[in-house]
Amino acid sequence: MRRLTRSELASRVGPRPPSDAFWRRAIDRGEAALGVGADAVGEGAAPGDEPDDGPTEPLDTGDIVDVGDHAFVVVDADRTESGGRIYRIELVADREGD
Repeated sequence: MRRLTRSELASRVGPRPPSDAFWRRAIDRGEAALGVGADAVGEGAAPGDEPDDGPTEPLDTGDIVDVGDHAFVVVDADRTESGGRIYRIELVADREGD
């Protein structure tokens, strides 16, 4: 599990990161689906190569993305036919009493 800021996520997903409007709708609805192209998804090391030290996926199930005062958790990831991913994210409930 990783915890990412919005800007860290933007650097991982390629040239078109989620817009302010995307995040506002996601916050209002409490969930969203984030599509990522195949160019942002690494396939890891080829056989015989040294393994990468970094992650090969922009996000994994369980990762948390902080967006201002809100946080989203990745609850599912599906592979697209073109090799990209669709990540389902859900808003984490505020814990004001803690």
